[in-house]
Amino acid sequence: MNAFGKGSRNVKIYRPSFLDALQPQVYLYIMTYSIAMTGKGGTGKTTVCGLFLDHLVKSGKGPILAVDADANSNLNEVLGVEKPVSLGEIREEIAHSETSGMSKQEYMDFRFDDALTEKENYDLLVMGRTQGVGCYCFVNDVLKEQIRKYNKNYRYLIVDNEAGLEHISRGILPPVELILLVSDCSRRGIQAAGGIPRRAARL
Repeated sequence: MNAFGKGSRNVKIYRPSFLDALQPQVYLYIMTYSIAMTGKGGTGKTTVCGLFLDHLVKSGKGPILAVDADANSNLNEVLGVEKPVSLGEIREEIAHSETSGMSKQEYMDFRFDDALTEKENYDLLVMGRTQGVGCYCFVNDVLKEQIRKYNKNYRYLIVDNEAGLEHISRGILPPVELILLVSDCSRRGIQAAGGIPRRAARL
């Protein structure tokens, strides 16, 4: 656990107020810069995401939050780390478990906090999927809440996104400064990448 709580990376965020004039001090201001990888599945989004993260880490740009927001999560394999527990897996665990001594909501909050895996130079959050067939709305909402909770503590947010723009259009991700389109040389890959800017312009 870090000095300022899980996911803080020892960075104290200060938001100015009218009291500044009465108590002048020096503070560290951080604006999180968000990067999202998108494109057709199988074109190398996860590999490029891993390379970006590696560059940021080696350049001393931390603290960094890496988010695997693809239901078919495998960013951990590119990073060479053990697969962490995903939000989807925790959701399934909670759905089939009985809690004692605390409410189900308290237990959910406790377990979802465990999904943030702290590595030496970055933290990793994995969305994953549910076991059943159907909508991933619940897991998407959990991912949105967890990112909202932790995002302010990082200089960079880098997201291995799904093929489309659903996470961005539904507001699951915070405002994104850079959308990186990833494609191979196939016609379908290029067409998919080419259609994303048009959809993004309508958001």
